[in-house]
Amino acid sequence: MEVNTNSKEETQKIGADLANDLEGGDIIALFGNLGAGKTTFVQGLAKALGIKKRILSPTFVFVRSYPFSKNSEKLTFHHLDLYRGQSISDFDALGLDEIFDKDAICVIEWADKIEKFLPKKRIDVFFEIKNGDKRLINIRRNK
Repeated sequence: MEVNTNSKEETQKIGADLANDLEGGDIIALFGNLGAGKTTFVQGLAKALGIKKRILSPTFVFVRSYPFSKNSEKLTFHHLDLYRGQSISDFDALGLDEIFDKDAICVIEWADKIEKFLPKKRIDVFFEIKNGDKRLINIRRNK
């Protein structure tokens, strides 16, 4: 699915729309340049999942986790931002095997940094800056 957005609110809505189809075990890998709208997208997604806390990019801590419930199932929302990571050793301590859990939904900004370690079954979201707040967002489900 490919969609153009013209504002931050529209980018958040695309994230919110995707949230409706998510379930435990889903991994969403985000790809795009700095300022492309990845965090804005995650904010819309998290809000639609019912997460009330303010979503900030976990740039300096790599991961922030938020408990939530969906369809009376207790899950954890993991938001990873790998921008500051320089090598795979930087990500070893994250415990990706534990984060990629059936009781969690994981969203990974700068997923290209660990792409070879990501499961094949995931949702890839590509962001392209057009101009100003305009973005082209391409969502692909990999099975």
